[in-house]
Amino acid sequence: MTGLVAAYQPHYYPRLHYLARARQADVFVIYDDVQFSRSSPHHRAPIDYQGRSWLTVPVRDTGVETPIEDARIDMSEPWPARHLRTLVGKYGEAATELRPFYERLCPPLVDPAALRKGPPADAGVGDEVDAWRTVDAEWRTRRRRLDRLRARKNRLGDEIALRKREDPESSVEGLVAAAADLESRLERVEGDCRELKARRDRSLAALSAELEGSVEDTPMDRRWELEGVDVGEWVGEVRLVELTVPLLSELFDRFGVGSRIVRSSELPVERTGDAPEYLARLTDHFGGDGYLSGRTGYENYMRTGPFERRGLEVLVQDWTPGWEGGNVCALDVLYGAEDPSAWIE
Repeated sequence: MTGLVAAYQPHYYPRLHYLARARQADVFVIYDDVQFSRSSPHHRAPIDYQGRSWLTVPVRDTGVETPIEDARIDMSEPWPARHLRTLVGKYGEAATELRPFYERLCPPLVDPAALRKGPPADAGVGDEVDAWRTVDAEWRTRRRRLDRLRARKNRLGDEIALRKREDPESSVEGLVAAAADLESRLERVEGDCRELKARRDRSLAALSAELEGSVEDTPMDRRWELEGVDVGEWVGEVRLVELTVPLLSELFDRFGVGSRIVRSSELPVERTGDAPEYLARLTDHFGGDGYLSGRTGYENYMRTGPFERRGLEVLVQDWTPGWEGGNVCALDVLYGAEDPSAWIE
């Protein structure tokens, strides 16, 4: 017999009881083929920082029947960089080790400074890089011109203001006309800069896909600063479980959870809309002799009949947090305790 089987929906940085239940079970099923809920911890972590209580992964509009495994992240904004900054702000530099879990979701974007030095010899995109360099050089030239024009405009403005302060009756018509002419030139150069930057950035995005991993990437948040590039469309479909499941696996390792970990969406167990029946099937599939339920689930929806018909027992998790803050986010303990595993025993 397997022993105890437990199932829990994937959470984004769960509380301690989640890891304690996984550790108590012999088989822990990441229950990812049930309905996604916006009000649940499926995409929200209990991170208390700078007046906020939750750290939330933006998820695209989903239908009422969307399972967690099919929920898609909204990648149109640079939330990965913001989340990492929040985690480092709260937990210190040690939390930078979480960067790879966010980096892997982001679109690859070659660092322009690295690309200006040339692609790797074996990249096979020399002509494309040369073409990008030409547009990049022209854009940077126009941008410098734009900066000079803006500086001249500011100087003219200061001169007009100074003359008026010194002599309110003095004529500044010539200076105002020069400022108006300068403003018109500024608008034209700004338009040229935007057009060139859009061409440069679209080319950079295309090159980045071909050079992924061979040239240094830009920081995460700068990947959303491209002109003419829809980042959400560029990065494509990113599923919520591509973030939460690897993070859970990392936490299981760090907290010493030695249970067998599986995902319900990958099991050959017939799905049913009746939760107790499905959980009983899962337990039976693994040859378990009991199912470990949380108290809330047991009190709200659990029926023991499907288990009893199979000769299975239903147990309720009996665990009290010993951590001073109680049933806190697992990261509080991960970065605050010498031995995190001791706090989920």
